[in-house]
Amino acid sequence: MTDSRLRVWGYWTRAKLQMLADYLARFAAASQSQSERVYLDAFAGEGSGVDRLTGEEFNGSARIALEAHEGSGFTKYRYFELTETRARELERRLQEDYPGRDIKVYPGDSNTTIPQALEDLRSLKWAPTFAFLDPDGMELEWSTITALAEHKRGYRAAGSSKPEYKVEIWMLFPSAGLMRTLALDQTKLSHADEEKASRLFGSDDWRAIYDARTTGEITPTEAREEYVNLMRWRLEQDLGYRFTHAFELKNTIGSPVYHMIFATDNDAGTRIMAAIYAKTAAQIPAMQQEAKDRKSGQGVLDFGSPLVGSDATYEHAPPWEPRS
Repeated sequence: MTDSRLRVWGYWTRAKLQMLADYLARFAAASQSQSERVYLDAFAGEGSGVDRLTGEEFNGSARIALEAHEGSGFTKYRYFELTETRARELERRLQEDYPGRDIKVYPGDSNTTIPQALEDLRSLKWAPTFAFLDPDGMELEWSTITALAEHKRGYRAAGSSKPEYKVEIWMLFPSAGLMRTLALDQTKLSHADEEKASRLFGSDDWRAIYDARTTGEITPTEAREEYVNLMRWRLEQDLGYRFTHAFELKNTIGSPVYHMIFATDNDAGTRIMAAIYAKTAAQIPAMQQEAKDRKSGQGVLDFGSPLVGSDATYEHAPPWEPRS
């Protein structure tokens, strides 16, 4: 029986979680030689979800991480939930279902509690660490991203010839939500909404894109792409990540929902995520059609057979210098 307390999600959430599962499996396999491996999950939710069209219950990110690499993927699991009640309930469920694991759920605003958790993990800053940042909207703040990027700095001995890897980050970037929040009619743009955008980017650099959009210099699609590019540019130029990748997820009628942005210093990480993005790009048309068919009551596609006829793909390109 499906738990009525669980939230209902669209097919794009399933696609996102499959990408997460694919990457965590590879991340875990590559880091097994390390005695400690850390997984951080902001906005962790209930641990499970329900498919909007089928009613099927599925694992959320919290459980996907716990089951990565047949359950041995990570040694430390740190989750973040806004309210004390939800945090304690998530911790209870996960500890009951995965006994013996080092699981801790921090209650409160994750922009405050993630730095606290990183301080608690200071002695493990050498450990391979992956952070999944999956807000519902524009709750994520640049200060939190910065804290993650700085967490592992200095873990190599002075003079070491080995590269130093920052926390890998895979974050939901609310590209469509940003377009809605930053109202085209400037008389409807509130100070609170402006502050949200500035906290997300860590600066007011978004205003140049917004101004170009309101004057008609760029289209809404171009504005959305430039907002994504600005975030990638800041991750690379200001925080020093070597590679960033962006992937756009859309609903069944082709409207943008959000982007997923990946940041890493690792050559293997960038190759793996690029391959996962390419695979997902090829599968998305069939996934959209399956969702449409379920909604209309028609037959659904058999995902056990090869996908044919989709020319969708993904190719990595570095961000360009944003407008100023």
